[in-house]
Amino acid sequence: MFGDVRLQGKILMEMATFLGDSYVKPVSIALVIQDLGGTEETFSNVLAKTSQLVNMNDISQYTLADFKAFYQKLEPEVFDGVNDVIIVKILNGLSIMYIDDLYPIAKNITLTYQLDNKIPGI
Repeated sequence: MFGDVRLQGKILMEMATFLGDSYVKPVSIALVIQDLGGTEETFSNVLAKTSQLVNMNDISQYTLADFKAFYQKLEPEVFDGVNDVIIVKILNGLSIMYIDDLYPIAKNITLTYQLDNKIPGI
């Protein structure tokens, strides 16, 4: 019944869309990583290394470019050439669901991204 993983991915994407998935309030970080071609290991690595980065460093001045470079170095095969909005989505999801201390940085990066791209606040 669920032999086709691609169909499962489409089902989950449809559900996320229905639930209001956006880069500001992502429904599932795992779904974002899967859509990029990542695996469970990728997800675990992103979560663990981001948590470690937040807890062991002063990231208050980190920019979108800093996080993008961090993820590209962490998982180059998944994050090479990834769009900025995906990084913003991952940061917001991690900050909402897993890493409370990332929240103010993620919100600042989101606001900066919106201003730089002239996107009205959501």
